[in-house]
Amino acid sequence: MDIQIRWLGHACFAISADGYTVLIDPYNSDYTAGYQKLRIKADLLLVSHEHYGHNYREGVILSGRPESDCPFAITKLRVPHEFKMGNWRGFCTIHILEADGCKLVHMSDLGTQLDGGQISRLYGADVCMICAGSATALPSQEAKRATDEIMAKVIIPMHYRDGSRGGHRLETVRDFAYHFESPEFIHYYDTDTFRVTRDMEPQVAVLKYLGPGAWKDLTVPPEREQAGLFTRLLKRK
Repeated sequence: MDIQIRWLGHACFAISADGYTVLIDPYNSDYTAGYQKLRIKADLLLVSHEHYGHNYREGVILSGRPESDCPFAITKLRVPHEFKMGNWRGFCTIHILEADGCKLVHMSDLGTQLDGGQISRLYGADVCMICAGSATALPSQEAKRATDEIMAKVIIPMHYRDGSRGGHRLETVRDFAYHFESPEFIHYYDTDTFRVTRDMEPQVAVLKYLGPGAWKDLTVPPEREQAGLFTRLLKRK
């Protein structure tokens, strides 16, 4: 099975396998600094929590395919957003996608260290997508520790500050990378896409934000966008 993970900026990923695309955490670019507007098509949408950087449903047009077509078995894990155990910014959902013997984990805005039961459920992740460090989630050093605890093979940092992109409360990807002993473990890619294979090298895979111009296969044509809006309006009635 060909599994591809495409980073669309912030905490948003398009994860595809067998012609089926799962989109996680679309952001509202009006409130997410430096990222361009999302107008994306997908087969399934997952939202980890109801903050504007993660729940921009209006930017997604769903294909209408049944969830039974999804090649991934998807499970969820509810975790606090911050160190006050959800009393400040609430809770968020870690999504675990499994297919063809591979486990992909989107950690959302995890804000506390994992407990033993949570580690057990996430242990052995082939790919872990995790916030690189934030004042409102785990700081970079603690995020790195979380990836150690679950023995993640490939780590894809997300939700970080990079030049004009990302808010001031976010750390940079280099802040996160600093906590790994070997510089050779950090791989900087010139693409926004990572292909999951059985023989992939353990690494921190820093993907490059390319913007909508590189997402033509995911972009919604204007006529489809209008049709999708009409469908959503009907569903609200």
